[in-house]
Amino acid sequence: MPSVTCPTCFEEFEVPAPHFSEVPCTVDYDCEVCCRPMSISFWEEDEEILAEAYGLGA
Repeated sequence: MPSVTCPTCFEEFEVPAPHFSEVPCTVDYDCEVCCRPMSISFWEEDEEILAEAYGLGA
């Protein structure tokens, strides 16, 4: 599972990755630590799914 850093509380946690056939994609997600909403972008690189989190207000 890829890890992301919450753009609000800056805590790192793992998120379930979509299937390879579904990337690239962006999903809405709530931080597992502070519960603030964010968007997570998933993409494939070298046969691995990577992720990055973005705040919704930015």
